[in-house]
Amino acid sequence: MTLISRSPVRISFGGGGTDLASYYEKYGGVVVSAAINKYFYTILEIRLDDRIQLISSDLQVHQTVRDFYDLKLGKGLDIPVAVLKHFNVQRGLNLFMASEIPPGTGLGSSGAVTVNIINIINELEKLKLTKQEMAELAYKIEFHDLGMPIGKQDEYASAFGGINFIQFGKDGSVEVEPIKIPKEVKVRLESDVMLFFTGRTRESSMILKSQDNSTRDDKGEVIESLHAIKELAFKVKKAIESGDLIEFGGLLDEAWQSKKKLAAGITNPKIDRAYQLAKDNGAVGGKLTGAGGGGYMMLYCERSHQNAVTKALVNEGLSPLDFHFDKKGTSIIN
Repeated sequence: MTLISRSPVRISFGGGGTDLASYYEKYGGVVVSAAINKYFYTILEIRLDDRIQLISSDLQVHQTVRDFYDLKLGKGLDIPVAVLKHFNVQRGLNLFMASEIPPGTGLGSSGAVTVNIINIINELEKLKLTKQEMAELAYKIEFHDLGMPIGKQDEYASAFGGINFIQFGKDGSVEVEPIKIPKEVKVRLESDVMLFFTGRTRESSMILKSQDNSTRDDKGEVIESLHAIKELAFKVKKAIESGDLIEFGGLLDEAWQSKKKLAAGITNPKIDRAYQLAKDNGAVGGKLTGAGGGGYMMLYCERSHQNAVTKALVNEGLSPLDFHFDKKGTSIIN
């Protein structure tokens, strides 16, 4: 038997940083997030023996063990190992993992990886987990079991798909509200949001740890910036619902100015120069999609200015990425 699962990565329109436990457990967090049609894939094949073979195309690592009891953390494949151990999957299998987006690019790939493997085990074992349960379990495995310094939005964005307003309660509860967008506005939003790859970041964990520590220590500038980012997320939701996309673009710019205050390393001279060039050539506003330090730059730019912006950023060494919004979230595709 062979199963194939895919789960989307995401872009965050607002509220990023308020989904860290150090913030939402004190103040509650909100995020406006959109899943896009760049997917993480997992292929699972049942074996006739007890051996387990894990292969990651993106990381170019593999692990083959005699049986379930020989699975080890610390070999570069901690997420699939942790998921298999959580579900106590004691049968032979091959698990092949590959993504359309490389890891470490600010699009929530680790959350998509974890959700996707949970989804395929959910199908294999006929567990009937809901998307809410899969998202919460993915976060638990990454944050609690593996100690990854992550927020909580990526798992929910990947599990549910669509464009959502996600609220994180002080008690850890999560409410996912699909944003109601008129069709013509959604078409414009999809057309006018642009993504450019600035370069892979290896600093995201350090940036998130620094931000997390500052939040736990109640450092004034960081807390004030996160409060501002949270308020902007409500305004982003309202702008999208009303179809005021120029306002939406301006809010992205405001959020970026606040985000840069959260930790050292979020931006650098290359990113600052590229962002200013984009604005000089007609982009209304934008931000980096992940923790910072690299990854993808998201811009709101009306179509009449997109050629000029693309030319300017390509000349700076950035690469454009075409995308559409994903509607389904995590799914079995065979």
